[in-house]
Amino acid sequence: MYRFTITDEPFAVGYLCADSDSIYIRTGYGYKEAARAARITFDPDTCFPSIDFGNMACGSSFSEGQSPNLGLLSEKAEKNPQLACDYEYIAKNMGELDIGAHFWRAFSQNETNITLSLSGWGGTWGGHAVPDLIDFARLGTEGLREKVAGFAKKNPDKGDFYEGMLLTLDAIDILGERIYKAAQREFEKTGLEKLKRAVKTFEKCPRRPAEDFSEAVLVYLLIFTLDGIDSPGHFDQYMIDFWRKTPLSEARETLSDLWVFFHKTRTWNLCISGSDSEWNDLSNELTYEILAACRRFKFQTPNLTMRCHRNTPERLWREAADTLALGMGLPALYNDEVVCPALESLGIPPEDSHRYVMNGCNQIDIQGKSHMGLEDGEINLGLALSYALFEGYNVGEGKQIGKKTPPAEDISTFQEFFDCVKLQAAHLMEAVCSMADKCHVIRGKYSSNPIRSLTIDGCLEKGLDYKNGGPVYGHGQVLFEGVPDTIDSLANIKRFVYDEGKYTLCEIRDALAADFAGYEKMHADLCSSGLNFGNDDTYVDSIAKELIDYCNDHLKKRPTARGGIYTGGCSPFNRAANNGLAAGPLPNGKKKNDHMYGDSIGATPGKNVKGPTALLNSCLSFDHKKAGSGFILNIKFEKSQFATEEGKAAFLALCRSYFDNGGQQLSVTVVNREELLEAHANPHLHRDLIVRVGGFSAYFADLDPSLRENVIQRTTY
Repeated sequence: MYRFTITDEPFAVGYLCADSDSIYIRTGYGYKEAARAARITFDPDTCFPSIDFGNMACGSSFSEGQSPNLGLLSEKAEKNPQLACDYEYIAKNMGELDIGAHFWRAFSQNETNITLSLSGWGGTWGGHAVPDLIDFARLGTEGLREKVAGFAKKNPDKGDFYEGMLLTLDAIDILGERIYKAAQREFEKTGLEKLKRAVKTFEKCPRRPAEDFSEAVLVYLLIFTLDGIDSPGHFDQYMIDFWRKTPLSEARETLSDLWVFFHKTRTWNLCISGSDSEWNDLSNELTYEILAACRRFKFQTPNLTMRCHRNTPERLWREAADTLALGMGLPALYNDEVVCPALESLGIPPEDSHRYVMNGCNQIDIQGKSHMGLEDGEINLGLALSYALFEGYNVGEGKQIGKKTPPAEDISTFQEFFDCVKLQAAHLMEAVCSMADKCHVIRGKYSSNPIRSLTIDGCLEKGLDYKNGGPVYGHGQVLFEGVPDTIDSLANIKRFVYDEGKYTLCEIRDALAADFAGYEKMHADLCSSGLNFGNDDTYVDSIAKELIDYCNDHLKKRPTARGGIYTGGCSPFNRAANNGLAAGPLPNGKKKNDHMYGDSIGATPGKNVKGPTALLNSCLSFDHKKAGSGFILNIKFEKSQFATEEGKAAFLALCRSYFDNGGQQLSVTVVNREELLEAHANPHLHRDLIVRVGGFSAYFADLDPSLRENVIQRTTY
């Protein structure tokens, strides 16, 4: 066995010194060595324990598994030549776990070109999930060991997998014991009262179950941190029993400290309220306490989601409006009446569809049961349209990236052209799904995810890892970018080429190739046509329905490598501007270097001019029940709209009408336009201004200038 001298790579040392070839066992030993070496401190504001594994090049994460940072290992070897042999040994013996290298070797040349051109991407992001991490507080590691042992007897051929789970539980117990001793020492030194929570909790936890809200929160945060700070999910549901066992003042103090923790760590998506399979409302006293905490702190994180349905209490609607009025863009509002049927169309029964939560920005997951809310990839619809004009050729890249389709000269009807666009979109969707499938297979082979495997149903039962077919549900999600820009471009082509005959399709193509140089009159016509999605125009909206319903239907014909079905959504994150630049010139009048691009399913910023009802009616033209991922609609209101009870009531009436008619989601920014302009000019003076961006809330000053312009240009109602 190799004898290491270094102390800064404990995970790698444990992994490589394990007397086993099993990745599950090796990962378990890696966790144990890392747990012994981790530095434990306590946050000065909350006294919650903090675990620091140092600058490790090798560890374990939910997104990258055990993939080593080979560049960091090389840097360490150069800076410490006397220890270089240790770092080189790790690189040599863990190098095969570098899953990124496996991805690019697995992709075809066309798939690589699609990715590099921003036509789409697939699988390279490891994805979010919402495990039932609360099981560590409910059962303790002792209870989880019993579960592991029970399923190990049923699957005797999966012994390595179950041994890896047990070793990970050992590592977590090591951390618990170390936190307990560290908390005792720190309390004796400082006398800080809040440290008593950690002493009381870790004297028995995580081995044994937590008994109240404070203990449950500390145990949960230990596991949540080890899992990589992802999405808490349906927090008011799984924490309510602990909450009710705790004195209210103590519970509220812990919740306040938790909210600070979530903000400091940039926690992703926390979900509240919702319905069960009989449409009973699930909100409880903790639901309202969470909204109150959100209002009190006015943070942009965590990304708070509120599930709405036919029986949502009036009080909850009002408190949601009161919270939105403060300008954090929280909570995002989701409609159970649409999301649950969308999930059920994938074969998920109602008792599980009503367990859905959001993770990351807005991906949809079934808490504790799925590996599906991970954002498998996306396609740039603007480039699909461009490829239909240029026979699959990418003008900006100078390559054939799209599918070969007929030249513009041979396309005689609008439907023929529309079919070419759909063919190009299908080509991109197939490539993205292919890339995602290849990446899923690679992750299943080269990574072990014990924490998620312990807390997501199906994994222990089957003896299969979270990324290797273990979870009950393995559906996929591919996102659409440039939705309104593509719709507007199609509408202009239909009007000017095929209805009026003012221009030929060849002239449109040539104008785009020239970035409209020499085609100024055409450019003015395209920009001023008024054919813009978001204005309740049936001419435009019928095109929107055909395009988006087609894309959603096409994806649902495609199985995933992890045993599910692909489905569609829209979540631009912070990529709208770059996707817009990649799309190049478009028949909606966008020029090559114009980065203004749709940042949701709504209108291209500034193009919706007929009021909020018109925008929502346009968005209802396509079927939201076909989209199994989050269908983001960013909408912006003046602060004055939320300054009175009448104004908030009007907003809620609009929201409920949209949901009653089949809308899936609303992301609301409440801001003053003049304040936005001032903050754009002097961002350092407006550090606390918050806006919604592609499915999440962000500080306006922290955004790239192109994204700030996108937010400014959105129509304000």
